[in-house]
Amino acid sequence: MSNNPSTPVKVPPSAASYTPATLDPELRSSINSTLIKDGHVTKIQEHLLHTLHANPTNWPTLVESHARDLLRSGEVTTFPALLRKVMEDIRHDTALAPTSSSSSKQTNGTPVPGGGGSSEENGSSSTPNGGGAKNNVNVNGNGVKPPAGQQQATTPSLALPQAVIDDALRVTREALEHVCEIEPDSL
Repeated sequence: MSNNPSTPVKVPPSAASYTPATLDPELRSSINSTLIKDGHVTKIQEHLLHTLHANPTNWPTLVESHARDLLRSGEVTTFPALLRKVMEDIRHDTALAPTSSSSSKQTNGTPVPGGGGSSEENGSSSTPNGGGAKNNVNVNGNGVKPPAGQQQATTPSLALPQAVIDDALRVTREALEHVCEIEPDSL
């Protein structure tokens, strides 16, 4: 971060009810510029990357393996198509994964005896937020049933672990508190 933090961005109290569609573009730009200039964006990115790698679900490796499998299967053949497919699969799995804001050791919102993950293969063990198995009926998970007698493939969920999301939100909130100042209500 820079040695001389910027003057805090003045935020009206009504901003608490803004949606991304109603947020003033100048206010958004001021906040983003200050976050970048003061080094908070880099801090958030580094913290997120560290948290992802430290999480027992090993999410970065799951995504890498999924991308490699898509390329090897021939389902995607270009980098842009690979990015679209991986992002689509992450969004899909994230939408299916229940969320929990609790910090206790849980799997998809359900307490796990002994907590944490285990070392079982294919993510079929107890791991945070979607790290457990999901049943894809084939390599690409498009919902087509395999021919009779073939085994269903089980792949780990690509949902971001809830603990990582919660930690990233915490660090982002702290950064915003450093660069924003809520103006008092003017009655």
